Amino acid sequence: MKAFFKRYGYTIFKLTLNQFAIALFGVAMAFAAAKSGRQALLVVTSVFSVLFYLFLEYAVIWEVGAKDGISAAARGNSRKLYRGLLIALCSNAFNLLLAFLTLPCIANPKNGLGSAAKFIALLWEGMYEGILAIPLRGLFLRDFVWAYFAIVAPALIVISVGYILGSFNLHATNILIPKNKDVKNDGRPE
Repeated sequence: MKAFFKRYGYTIFKLTLNQFAIALFGVAMAFAAAKSGRQALLVVTSVFSVLFYLFLEYAVIWEVGAKDGISAAARGNSRKLYRGLLIALCSNAFNLLLAFLTLPCIANPKNGLGSAAKFIALLWEGMYEGILAIPLRGLFLRDFVWAYFAIVAPALIVISVGYILGSFNLHATNILIPKNKDVKNDGRPE
């Protein structure tokens, strides 16, 4: 486990730092959209923030997966594709902790620990602010405990899949492939 953190610790830090930066961006967008008083604008800005966040996470992890895939192919080792999920779980450990800390709100919605965890989660996961403000059955999504578990799932999926795609040198988008006029078809797979 020590070797895992030594090798992927900086990647986990970068993924967490990306989340912090986009959370600040998402909160700022949510405040600006809420000031306009339009619920649709709040949701659209939140969806944009989440997509931007997931793209940044994909870009970071794809490179790590590509390096590990090249290393595994050169050594003739297995690719160990589960590493993407482990990296995702480590970088989202605080999100998962906050989700578990909101569980006391099931028994008592006014629970201090659960309410504090919800508040911190709304700041730490600020890109989801507009999505969590969607009303459902008379309450906002942020009032449901399951929502704090659900908002962690996209990052876990994107990081895991991004690592696998990088490991096999597959691309979900051509945006990250640099153009090279000296290489046939700019180095893109045909």
